[in-house]
Amino acid sequence: MSFYDENTIQTVKDAADILEIVGESVSLKKTGVNYKGLCPFHSEKTPSFTVNPARQYFHCFGCSEGGNVLHFVMKSQNMGFIEAVKYLAGRYNIVLPEKTLSPRERENSQKKEVIYQINRQAAAAYHEYLLHTPKAARARQYLKERGIPAAIIEEFELGCAPPGWDFVKRALADFNEQDIMDAGLVVQGQRGTYDRFRDRMLSPIFTHNGKHIGFSGRILGDGQPKYLNTPDSLVFNKGNILLGLFQNKAAIRAAGKCLLVEGNFDLLALAAQGIRNVAAPMGTAMTAQHVRSLKGYINEAILLFDGDQAGVKAAMRAVPLFLNARLDAKVVVLPPKHDPDTFVREYGSDGLAKKVAEAESLPDFIFEHLTRKHGLSLEGKGRIIEDLKPVIGAIADDSLQRTLFVSHFSRKLGLLPEQLLGQFTSGAQSRQGEKSWGKEVGVVEEENTTAGRKFSLSKIEAQLLGFLIIYPEYINRLVEASLDEEVTSTSGQLILQQLQKLAQGNQGGPERLMDMVQGPERTFVSEQLISLPPASDGEVEEEVLEKVRWLERNRVHRQMKKLTAQINEAQSQGDDKSLQTLLAAKDEMRKKMQEK
Repeated sequence: MSFYDENTIQTVKDAADILEIVGESVSLKKTGVNYKGLCPFHSEKTPSFTVNPARQYFHCFGCSEGGNVLHFVMKSQNMGFIEAVKYLAGRYNIVLPEKTLSPRERENSQKKEVIYQINRQAAAAYHEYLLHTPKAARARQYLKERGIPAAIIEEFELGCAPPGWDFVKRALADFNEQDIMDAGLVVQGQRGTYDRFRDRMLSPIFTHNGKHIGFSGRILGDGQPKYLNTPDSLVFNKGNILLGLFQNKAAIRAAGKCLLVEGNFDLLALAAQGIRNVAAPMGTAMTAQHVRSLKGYINEAILLFDGDQAGVKAAMRAVPLFLNARLDAKVVVLPPKHDPDTFVREYGSDGLAKKVAEAESLPDFIFEHLTRKHGLSLEGKGRIIEDLKPVIGAIADDSLQRTLFVSHFSRKLGLLPEQLLGQFTSGAQSRQGEKSWGKEVGVVEEENTTAGRKFSLSKIEAQLLGFLIIYPEYINRLVEASLDEEVTSTSGQLILQQLQKLAQGNQGGPERLMDMVQGPERTFVSEQLISLPPASDGEVEEEVLEKVRWLERNRVHRQMKKLTAQINEAQSQGDDKSLQTLLAAKDEMRKKMQEK
């Protein structure tokens, strides 16, 4: 299998704007020469995710993820390397040379594109049927009754599947039947395939950048299931997708908060009222991936669930996800027999705004719900504690936040915090892989639990290697000045070896090193790439000369130390001849040091 050459990849990276790409999923604020935001790859309250636009590089000081724009696309969109290159090339109008793929890669890539095309063409057929076919009059009337205007129908590409069994099969006659089945649009029966979606209103499902990946269908009239979604496929997983995020992401980012509703018609009803900072999971099941998808857009989520018991249970199930992600969230439980759709149609956007303003914080919502459920008798408090265990367990890796929640609940229950805390600490695990910077001895250490060793660099090693990570072209000059005698730790030698390979093979810029090291060494490299400030050519050359002079002086000092030891040994042995030779050598070396 051949890859795109280094020049092609560099062209794509040069064309891509990392601030633009990252900014679509992370809210960034300028701090000095860098930009900061909450990391999309792990849970955090304080921004530690940093982007350096000058170097087109990102690094998170919390979870140690880092890399260039390709690395970000691969990680954030779950893409392979080649897929990420093609995505960025297409976005920035870079023409890629033909690339030889393995048969499996070629088949997988082609299959995804076919499924995208099938879904796009099916969406167009369903949409056209809804807008212009007399038989879709009932569906159009249904949307009218629910207050969904033409502009929303058009923007969300709403469609309608007729009651028949082969509408989409005929609309997709140019495609292979197996591909249509793989897209989830037809089902295999005893007498052949038939349409999955029949007599339903359909909402196409999009990726965050607008690719058609599936459908969510609501039945027209009576019947079960009420909602039917595309099954998981090569391009679709309902646990990863939030309905409306593609259409509403600008409004969500601008508001800094997102209303999360249960279904696509709740979403559409709010959009029809001009409320656009809304998204919906596929049904009531929020997932950790849904929460992570939102983190780059918002500071707070508002869970807006139905007033029935199912809505309350859905809100309770979602609570640990937000606690675990450390994303602020509040809960609004609507009055009984109301969902967001019926509530906003009865009370309007102002009525909903007032309700949202009364949203309960997560701990208050949890406690009020459990109190209503169990009461505050001795037995009831015991049951409340049992129900709290999975909730507190979701934040067991953050001792401060866990303590704050326990303190909150202990006051409510009339218990001492330590009494309640003891109920939740038995299974707690200490965090692994945390960094400590040894200030007293100038040592950088990081626990590497997978390799069973510690990453360790002396302060001098960190300074020398940090400089060479940014300016690897100077490595030969520093090696000639005895750099290898200063870099003696295992971690330092691993990095130095890869730096030498990088210089010898002319394998690309500094960020290429990220692909050549792993584990804690990769973290160190990433931190240097994001942290060291840019310098002019003159400043860099001056720093090189300073480091060369320092290395040469240190080499002489080591040699002097060695000669001194040899002189002491010759004296103790009474070896006058060797002593005179060694003293002369030391005197000559001292003169050279004075000349410098």
